[in-house]
Amino acid sequence: MTAEPTTRLKIMELAQDLLRDKGYNGFSYKHIAEELDVKNAAIHYHFPSKEDLGVAVIARERRRFKKWIARQSIRELDVWGRLDWFMSIYEHYSNGGTRVCYLGVLESSFDAIPPELQNEARALNTEMLDWLTELLEEGRQQGEFQFESDAASKAVLVISVAQGSLQIARVTSSDSFFSAVQQVKRDLGFQS
Repeated sequence: MTAEPTTRLKIMELAQDLLRDKGYNGFSYKHIAEELDVKNAAIHYHFPSKEDLGVAVIARERRRFKKWIARQSIRELDVWGRLDWFMSIYEHYSNGGTRVCYLGVLESSFDAIPPELQNEARALNTEMLDWLTELLEEGRQQGEFQFESDAASKAVLVISVAQGSLQIARVTSSDSFFSAVQQVKRDLGFQS
């Protein structure tokens, strides 16, 4: 038997969906209150400000990412398997091509979001880029990945393709994302 989600958790879950659907400035506590059939005061009890809520959502994503990359099952994958796993995070975020990832939505409006949320977004971005940079360098050292640039620059390119293709998929179809991922793999030397 699973426990009923707490009001705090329900608020965070809805906020994360609204964030990825509408962007940080595209929703308010009113949207959450109406959807959950609670008063605004109930939301303010858990998250005194919208910035607090946004920070909590991204901080949770940071914790999740750290747990995922620490999993033995992920660490035991070969470099191609870890790259596929990483790209599957974006696939999960896309919700069949209807949503973008947290960083994509926050980075596109970075100057319009509050400072603490900027800090959380920057930290998540750094953690993901660092992990991917290490993976790309490891793959190159093993002779699995081939690319000319330094690994950090290639990591920025790979994440840019993932984020950008999710945005394009909202206009076209989820096929855009999958095509982009396959192109990234071919560019790294994947032989099908």
